Amino acid sequence: MILPRPLIFLLLILSTLLLTSAFLCPNIPKDEVDTDLEQYIVYLKPPGLLDIVVDLVDHLLLLITCLGRTVQELIPGEGLFGDGPIDLNVITDLSFAGSGFRLYTGFFNPDFVENVLKKRNDVKFVEKICPVKADSAIPIYNLNLEKRTTQTSAPYNLDRIDQKNFPLDGSYSYPNDAGSESNVYVVDTGIFVSNVEFEGRAIHGGTFCGNCSSTDDHGHGTNVAGVIGGKKFGVAKKTKLIAVKVLNQNGQGTSSTLVAGLSYVITKHKNGSNKNTIVNLSLSAPFSQAINQIVTDCINAGIHVVASAGDLGQNACNFSPSTVPQAITVGATEKTSNTVTSFSNTGDCVTLYAPGRDIIAAGAGQNTFLSQASGTSQSCPHAAGAVALIISKNGNSSPSTMKNSLISLATKGILNKTPNVFLRVPTP
Repeated sequence: MILPRPLIFLLLILSTLLLTSAFLCPNIPKDEVDTDLEQYIVYLKPPGLLDIVVDLVDHLLLLITCLGRTVQELIPGEGLFGDGPIDLNVITDLSFAGSGFRLYTGFFNPDFVENVLKKRNDVKFVEKICPVKADSAIPIYNLNLEKRTTQTSAPYNLDRIDQKNFPLDGSYSYPNDAGSESNVYVVDTGIFVSNVEFEGRAIHGGTFCGNCSSTDDHGHGTNVAGVIGGKKFGVAKKTKLIAVKVLNQNGQGTSSTLVAGLSYVITKHKNGSNKNTIVNLSLSAPFSQAINQIVTDCINAGIHVVASAGDLGQNACNFSPSTVPQAITVGATEKTSNTVTSFSNTGDCVTLYAPGRDIIAAGAGQNTFLSQASGTSQSCPHAAGAVALIISKNGNSSPSTMKNSLISLATKGILNKTPNVFLRVPTP
């Protein structure tokens, strides 16, 4: 069941008592109220102390009185609009802790958006939702761990990121605490948390795609989580992993499900005692102001955001969230050379590169499954794990300082693309 926020409920009472009789709806043609509806994300400007009640009530009255909409709070685990048919008259509040009613999604006529919503002084921007997808250029294949021989050396990708160059030495060295102090939110298709690679350190957080189960029924998120923190195949082998499911069983979602998931992460971070929070975004979308804004909100809250560069072989600056300047954006390199893969997005918005070809990690479906995949989805979690290791060795820092630390540790001058920076983890 989805319930109204207490703040909204209180303000609605105030509006009924004080402002309803004086409020005049704008002249909105009926066909702009309930026809040709499309889904949008609306970001409001932070109000001043004196304006917070008046502006908020005025905006809510527009939605409720003039459009006949119902404003409801998002409950993690029930999807963006709950299970079943979507109610086009529902406004879903996506605001994070401490922001008030600042962010929501709903269905509106495009003319109403242009003629009314975008012209309001309290609106920062309005954006039509866009598709979001997992960044894996090659499909994920499940392997059975029980049929594999005993691992006698480190996987190539881990071996590669603890040394400057080829040839590989067959070992992987990392700080002893191995990321145990950090919480890594894997914003993806979910995690198959019972896989033995996770040793009980992975849990379900929130589910934000409609008609989605909480577990990983695709495999992408489990592979990504395994690269971050699997016991044999992970970078930070003791870190905590929290699944935030925003992509469905096909590895697809929308900007609204992603914004909802990241708003949830901000709230958990602000309300939690452990501030060593890392977000892994192994996904991409067309350039989106809404996605970039919520990622920026994460970073402003002190959260380290690591994003994949994307798998179209294009300029990463044309996509989201890879275009957010404060994020750590990661491209992919080949298995046996310092060559950037042909599928990896590149350009000035990329922070550094990491292995992204034939990456083996935990798999979904059975507790002993492994999976293999290629993409910037796989290079990205190497950097997220490296951030957890830096926190283990040096303690936490601001996102900007952490990004600079990662670049400082990295190997320079060995790649064939810009930036010529390759991920390296801290030594023990």
